[in-house]
Amino acid sequence: MPALVARADGSSEADAVGRVVIDRADPLVRWRFVCPNGHVDWDPTNNHIWCAACAQLHGVQPEYWELFDKKTGETVPWAAVELR
Repeated sequence: MPALVARADGSSEADAVGRVVIDRADPLVRWRFVCPNGHVDWDPTNNHIWCAACAQLHGVQPEYWELFDKKTGETVPWAAVELR
């Protein structure tokens, strides 16, 4: 019988895996971290991100709780992000 593994979605500070520092003034970093649909036009709001490009698309939810790191191919939970 395989062992059970509990997994969290990373949306809480308690289950976030490490911190990711994002300096949005650096153009290379700005293009690296995108919304799940690949847009760089996202902004922090409340406890998540809001993507202006997604908001202009019909039927697309513009609110997300994670970013996509194009360099590593992994998603980064918003709780693990530190903006500078």
